[in-house]
Amino acid sequence: MNTEAALIILAITAAIGVTLVVAAFAPTRPRLADVLHETPQGVRHGLLARADRLKLIAKPADLSLVGQSSESFVVQRVGFLLVGALWIPVLTVVLALVGAAPPIVLTGAASIGCALLGWQLPVIVLNSKVKHARAAFAGALAAYCRLVALGRLGDRGPVEALRYPATLGSDWAFRRIKLAIDEATLRGRMPWDGFTELAEETGVRELKDIGHIIASAGQDGASIVDTLRAKAAALDEKQLADRKTGSSVRSDRMDMPVALLGLAFIAFLAFPGLYLMLRT
Repeated sequence: MNTEAALIILAITAAIGVTLVVAAFAPTRPRLADVLHETPQGVRHGLLARADRLKLIAKPADLSLVGQSSESFVVQRVGFLLVGALWIPVLTVVLALVGAAPPIVLTGAASIGCALLGWQLPVIVLNSKVKHARAAFAGALAAYCRLVALGRLGDRGPVEALRYPATLGSDWAFRRIKLAIDEATLRGRMPWDGFTELAEETGVRELKDIGHIIASAGQDGASIVDTLRAKAAALDEKQLADRKTGSSVRSDRMDMPVALLGLAFIAFLAFPGLYLMLRT
């Protein structure tokens, strides 16, 4: 078997593997027996448990904050891994058809490098989303603290002052706050207990602080207006500091595109010589 045929078989096998992995993690309708006996959904849950043990799944708080499921994250990591390992052999097959196939060692090394890059790409994207989501949540919390403080100044009770501002905002952060308050109420708990649960679920520590502040007003009637305003000011200052830090980091990264452009230009100049060398 020649090299071209082996690469074609490898590409077909990898494509079948990608299809099987995606099908294994795709959501399916649960069986009636599984629902009645409250048993896991077979292979799918087994694969997720194994993926969790192998550290394939990100922190639950990060996934919850961006609204992504563990299943989709694992599918992304495995899918990008296989795609990264697949496209180099496919490109090699195309080059082989025109008589310019690179050495098999170079193909293997490039395939492994792209596979590792594809494996880490979903993690990088998730970290970026989590960073922006936490910053947006902090901004919404600052506005929410001021609204609760205004409610207390207007002689609203702690429960009403906590619940009503959550219905005013239309963005996703206010909806998550309202949902946490409603769930705590339905469970027969105090509304501010929902902040502690939401803080553990999303990893936003400021939620727990706000829950403790409002709980003090509900338990002993303490005045929390000044405390909430101070908390809102602290959140604003933290956001401003993070923006300044992000601006300085972005300015330092401006040198990277210039360097990449220079490397691309060198590769463009060197391509004819490499092409002739590979043909000989």
